[in-house]
Amino acid sequence: MVRGRGDGVRMRLMGEAVGGHTQREEYDQHNGGDDTFRVALFLDQDIPVAYGSYKPLSAAAAELKRVFTREEYRGQRLSAKIISELEKDAAANGYLFLVLETGKPLTAAIRLYEKLGYEIIPNYGQYADLPLSLCMSKEIEVG
Repeated sequence: MVRGRGDGVRMRLMGEAVGGHTQREEYDQHNGGDDTFRVALFLDQDIPVAYGSYKPLSAAAAELKRVFTREEYRGQRLSAKIISELEKDAAANGYLFLVLETGKPLTAAIRLYEKLGYEIIPNYGQYADLPLSLCMSKEIEVG
């Protein structure tokens, strides 16, 4: 597991390396290069196989972004481990909540988030008018 800082450009490049970029092209406008992200990444012999990130949304909340696992590595709970690491990091950095947006058709992702304690909330910000978006939130414990 590698943790650290990234920016929107690096996140897009990481997404392409892992294979998650192609299904998210319509959301690129919300993942600009000026944002600073905190990143968690699993490597298999220097090959990125799973990653996720979060970025500040407000003083109390951060937004979980781009959680993805390469298809051939799924079933190993890597996404859950990535999210857990990001939650710990966000709490250590003073955030009280993590929020996220996912697509309604991504039922496996929705089930994962629900299993991890995320609850559906009204769509927020740039996702408010996107009918295929589903937003969720979780209160995290400050460590």
